[in-house]
Amino acid sequence: MKVMSMKDCSFDQALTSWNEGFQDYSVQIQMELDGFLKMISSKRLSPAYSFIVYDEEKPVGIVLNGIQEIDGIKTAYNGGTAVHPSYRKRGVGRLLVHSSLSMYEKESATVATLEAISDNRSAIALYERYGYQVVDHLHIMRSTPGGDTGETPNRLESISEGEWKEQLSKGEYPWQNQPFSIDKGEFYKVTDAEAILGGLVFTRNEKGQITLFQLQSEHKGKECLKTLRSSYPDATITAFNMPETSSAYEALMKAGFETKMQQVWMKKVL
Repeated sequence: MKVMSMKDCSFDQALTSWNEGFQDYSVQIQMELDGFLKMISSKRLSPAYSFIVYDEEKPVGIVLNGIQEIDGIKTAYNGGTAVHPSYRKRGVGRLLVHSSLSMYEKESATVATLEAISDNRSAIALYERYGYQVVDHLHIMRSTPGGDTGETPNRLESISEGEWKEQLSKGEYPWQNQPFSIDKGEFYKVTDAEAILGGLVFTRNEKGQITLFQLQSEHKGKECLKTLRSSYPDATITAFNMPETSSAYEALMKAGFETKMQQVWMKKVL
């Protein structure tokens, strides 16, 4: 078997490897080509940093990688590793992880990060074998319309991404929750008559569904969520990849959000 940089392969072969590798995955993430290309672009992944493993001419495994500065730290991200079911436990995953780590070091990244579904023990064990450690547990949580939707004196005020970074951004969030990785993200501060209570980053789709990526507030998170709910009373709100150790997770729990899926957040210092 051989490893090739994805930039030297066709997107059709990359898509085939992705879809076949994830055909039995617990979460449905198989795609058409347009969706695959959009995902690579929106998540700031790069063919130049990604790899495909071939058995002769057949693509049997793929890893998608990206490299960005996050809070001044050059960070490498494994945005998805997939191996064809019939090629698992044959060293394909090790080839992909090893090739990725070698590239990260060549590109002078200082930390490598990824997320994995919490019950995917084989994948987690593989990453641990290469020095990754679980640094937090991530919760995908949901709240349906209703609940605490009463009137609130607080307001949502739209701000720019630059204002968000200057005034509200603090505390660690995973790669997919970073502003550069959120397609059509909206940035808001929550205010009362006297002060800023916190901030929210979320997206809305054509059905009115909201995906919350960041909640920044040390002590007023529940009030921020009530303000969001009162502003969009008919929306289903999904909070994505909320770190269990964060004040955001605590506020979401108190606001009645329920965990629908968990991931582990893993890092390796390079």
